[in-house]
Amino acid sequence: MTAQEKKLPAPSFTGGRPMNEVVASRHSVREFDPAKDVSDSTLGQLLWMTAGVNRPDAEPSRFDVPANRSNPTARNWQEIHIFVFGKNGVWKYLPASHSLALVKEGDHRDIIAGTPEFSQDFVNDAPYSVVFVADMTNLPQGEQAKAMTLVDIGIACENLNLACESEGLATVPRATMDVKGISELLGLNPLQMPVMNNPIGYAK
Repeated sequence: MTAQEKKLPAPSFTGGRPMNEVVASRHSVREFDPAKDVSDSTLGQLLWMTAGVNRPDAEPSRFDVPANRSNPTARNWQEIHIFVFGKNGVWKYLPASHSLALVKEGDHRDIIAGTPEFSQDFVNDAPYSVVFVADMTNLPQGEQAKAMTLVDIGIACENLNLACESEGLATVPRATMDVKGISELLGLNPLQMPVMNNPIGYAK
């Protein structure tokens, strides 16, 4: 663990609200309380439920990568990367170590809110925004592989929506964001695509 990497509190593998209640009450929220922060423990729980390692002892699959994530992906590609934009920096979630690696210092949430042509300023009231990036660098070429990465993004995004509801937080899935600005900030290549984002916080 380095100064550029922050270990998150261990997630809880048990408890939580019943799934029926979570699904019944899940809804999108677009008004956040900027005065209420999200603790590292809660943030870690959300990220683990979204795309964390839920079977630490899993054996490698036929693709030599353990099938051990809370978010299933096509052929176990595990091509979905998660970046957390906060007031003090942008972090990449590392599922294997359940930690955050600093990518950029500073507050860059404005490029999640949108572009100069269209922006949703309520995003800046949320303490964090989670950005889902599909990395097709090592995937087969073709429209089928691209389509499956979008499916995989949707699965992880819904995990986060339900996780927020379970933990008593507000969120809304969004496609609006400054894709070019995000790609430049994170140093992404053309095969690494920001696809969805979720501002997360407590409802106003």
